[in-house]
Amino acid sequence: MIGKLVLALLLGGLVGLERERHDRPAGLRTNMLVCMGAALITMVSVQVAGTRNDPGRIAAQIVSGIGFLGAGTILRQGNVIRGLTTAAGLWVVAGIGMAVAAGGPVMVVAIFGTLLAVVTLLVMSRVEHRLIHRRHVHTLVVRVRGGQVAIGGVLTVLSEMGVDVRATSPVERSAEGVAQVRLRLSVTPGRSEEEILQDLQSRPEVEEAYWE
Repeated sequence: MIGKLVLALLLGGLVGLERERHDRPAGLRTNMLVCMGAALITMVSVQVAGTRNDPGRIAAQIVSGIGFLGAGTILRQGNVIRGLTTAAGLWVVAGIGMAVAAGGPVMVVAIFGTLLAVVTLLVMSRVEHRLIHRRHVHTLVVRVRGGQVAIGGVLTVLSEMGVDVRATSPVERSAEGVAQVRLRLSVTPGRSEEEILQDLQSRPEVEEAYWE
């Protein structure tokens, strides 16, 4: 049982290293603890149940309970949502810990699952990066009056135009009441950048908009 805890700690650490490298909220220690904790709870569930009760009753709560921890890593900025991959990673890591606790052939599956998770995080991030650059990623600076409500209107307009907002910077406010935000936009081929500017500049709350 102690060996299973150590193995779960190491497997969770493999996934956590990749998350830590990208400075995600749930990094090395979090993934290690989640994986080991899932294994520990699963083994406790089996021991408490004995031969008369359902051995999965306590362990089953891990699947739903990890959702609360994962929800804490998800952040929303305007219409951009961050942290979904990190939350999904925690869910997978918890499953790896449960598989380690099950032992036998399932433990081998846990090791293989860890390798798949790490490969997915490493390789697919590069694939996404290349696809994003093919879609021409640009930085758009927008200055608006009306604060967060006006910025939300700008994001809505961009969404209706089919422009994908990849990231938003923190809002900078001036003494005159003008809010400035930088948007990382993924523009599909064929979409005119000048057309995007014209549509934004035609809105009364937009003081200025330009490509950086």
